[in-house]
Amino acid sequence: MKITLRRERPLLLAIASLALTSGTAWADGAIGAEASGTNDSGLTILSNATNVTRWGLGAGVGVEEGAYKGYGAKTTPLPLFYFDDKWVHALGTTIDLKIGNWSGVSVALRGRYALGEGFKGSDAPILNGMENRNGAFWYGPALAWRTAFGTLSTDYLLGGNKGERANIDFSKSFDLGRFSLTPHAGVEWLSSKYVDYYYGVRPSEAEAGRPAYTGTSTWNMSVGTRVDYHFTKQQQVLLDVGVSHLGSAITDSPIVGKRYVPKVMVGYLYHFN
Repeated sequence: MKITLRRERPLLLAIASLALTSGTAWADGAIGAEASGTNDSGLTILSNATNVTRWGLGAGVGVEEGAYKGYGAKTTPLPLFYFDDKWVHALGTTIDLKIGNWSGVSVALRGRYALGEGFKGSDAPILNGMENRNGAFWYGPALAWRTAFGTLSTDYLLGGNKGERANIDFSKSFDLGRFSLTPHAGVEWLSSKYVDYYYGVRPSEAEAGRPAYTGTSTWNMSVGTRVDYHFTKQQQVLLDVGVSHLGSAITDSPIVGKRYVPKVMVGYLYHFN
């Protein structure tokens, strides 16, 4: 990813849409009720529902404790562009092209640029001499199932030579006047190519205290809570707090020094209509 403003060791916070390494989160975008644009069942291309356009602009910032040894925390600015109509739902760095909706199940094609992933060799002493690892644009199918008990969402995304990732997340919203409280929990699968790219140590990068390491596929788990506050009809503040538990294939890497990664995310969004 990495549009990192700076690393600030005292900070443990982060923003975007937590979804925490895997889950929900406003920055990841969603194909929930708001994103569906219509309650009609069937393929979007065949729907005769009125096309209603909603959009908004804002900004956010996220702080996340880095998993790499000696990395500290990283602060990442987040663009909060919101757009929704019959065909498209976009939020932050995620865009969904709507395929259809069947009895509360929404299907879309998703594209997302993962802000914050990767590192530079100068980011921490343990990374000195290693080649930079860059963020990626991820794409693939996404699905959301909305019920009275909550929303179950999942996606399967490809990132070119950086591997694959799949996520499943459950969230439930509670309306409290101007506040909305949404606890969420998720599990994310990361392919061996992904883990090896971001957490592996190539033979050419190995040195004393940093042996070569080849990553394998793993699972991350996350929990968190998102709070939305509408202080006017058009103005909204978002806060997402959570923590991710990294899989053993990541924590076994000689460049990783943490098993739990806390995150905090906050943003402001202005709805124009």
